[in-house]
Amino acid sequence: MEETFSIVSQEIYRTRQIDISNNPECKKLFRKIANKYLDKYKNQKNDDIESCKKDIVNYSIKYFYKKVHGKPQGKVGDLKQYSNAEEPKDESTMPIPTERDIVDLKQQKSLFEKKDKIYRNLFSSDIRKVVFSVSTSQRTDLTSTTSFTIDIQDKNIADLKNVIGFNLLRAQIPNSRYSINDSNYQRLTEGDITRGDYTANSLATKLIADTSLTSATYSSSTGLFDFNADITTKGVTQADKSLARILGLKYNTNNYTTVGTKSVHKVDIRPNIFFDLEISEIPSIVCNNTEYSNNIVARIPVVGGSGNIENYTANPVDIITEYFQPQRLTKLTIRLLDEFGLEIDFNGVDSYFTFEAVVLKNVPDMGIVLEN
Repeated sequence: MEETFSIVSQEIYRTRQIDISNNPECKKLFRKIANKYLDKYKNQKNDDIESCKKDIVNYSIKYFYKKVHGKPQGKVGDLKQYSNAEEPKDESTMPIPTERDIVDLKQQKSLFEKKDKIYRNLFSSDIRKVVFSVSTSQRTDLTSTTSFTIDIQDKNIADLKNVIGFNLLRAQIPNSRYSINDSNYQRLTEGDITRGDYTANSLATKLIADTSLTSATYSSSTGLFDFNADITTKGVTQADKSLARILGLKYNTNNYTTVGTKSVHKVDIRPNIFFDLEISEIPSIVCNNTEYSNNIVARIPVVGGSGNIENYTANPVDIITEYFQPQRLTKLTIRLLDEFGLEIDFNGVDSYFTFEAVVLKNVPDMGIVLEN
């Protein structure tokens, strides 16, 4: 018995730097544990003494781990209680291991083994890749025009368990957003501009019609607007930045403005420079992190003009090879953001995406929620 207790004491000291070898209370608790196992083996008519000793050691180590770590101050298991100081203790506060304790430990061991199998598979080739396609027309809330939640499990699109990687392979996205849109049409101090697509010349005409300006002309040689008066945005929000890019306005502490009556920067009438594809369910460790979101799965450049379909295919350098802890994916919440982090409204035209999910093979879905 002393030899077995010595093994337990050494392990506790090695992992917790606490010496229980000379603590009489710990010895007394150990004897109770040992006697309980000896009685158990005797009742089962099992004379395998080495197996019994092994069970006693394993259970005792786990039992004392709990007693010397993570307990509230002053209660049983407090670090001070298991120091070498031999103070009188009330033995009635020392719980004897019960059958429930043994069952709990077996469950903990089973959970640990399941987690361990998952983690080992993360660094092996025991994976498979699931390719699936979705459309924004499959969204749960058909009234939403900027955020699309697609229930991939309920719609039987894909059954994704133990997912450890995720990438966008292909996309078809309409460049159907207005240059003057819901985000920026009300940001000019001189008045609201009607939402719609414009050329530089047609926008100049619309500014005269919709705002207090009496003159607005666009010079194709300089790429600048010239107005009859100064114009300013209402602030410096992302929506103000969007309008300032279109009109060629300059940052001025509290707003964006012309210098004199002219644009400062070349007019950029494009509604989008690129699309940032955000999926909130994908862990940020495998996403592009921007000023506006930590869940950008891909940045899709806009090549064509307004009204075109942007056909995107990921290059090998765009494929993210980092893995995250296994999780079940039952839905995707998709948003497309512009360079200012503003949600893009495609005016009812649907987008199409093909994704690749990397999942662990031969690992059952055990319903484990792993810590971040």
